[in-house]
Amino acid sequence: MNDETLRLCAHDELYIIDLSKVLYLQADDHYTQVYYASGSHFMVPYGLARLEELISEMPESRPHLLRLGRKYIVNLRRLFRISTARETLFLSDDHGEHIAIHVSKPVLRSLIDMIRKG
Repeated sequence: MNDETLRLCAHDELYIIDLSKVLYLQADDHYTQVYYASGSHFMVPYGLARLEELISEMPESRPHLLRLGRKYIVNLRRLFRISTARETLFLSDDHGEHIAIHVSKPVLRSLIDMIRKG
């Protein structure tokens, strides 16, 4: 396992998330859907807030993984377009496809401001 790997133990099971492959994480009630850039996805029995906390506690900082609103943690390395008019953030996967996720205007405006400031 490398330093990009998050290991989660729950209900006598081990879940391994390779953070270098994450396109985005999406809240799903008390669970989280993990979407990889390869197109595969799976669910883990942890809420998004808990995953955000575990990622922040890792030895290496993960500034490319950013919480956006209540529903998403996105990989900013995969970001290629933000449309506040459409309330949509566009990510690029490993196959050259564009993944669109709905994010509120205020969250997108904050993200644009953060990126502009560097």
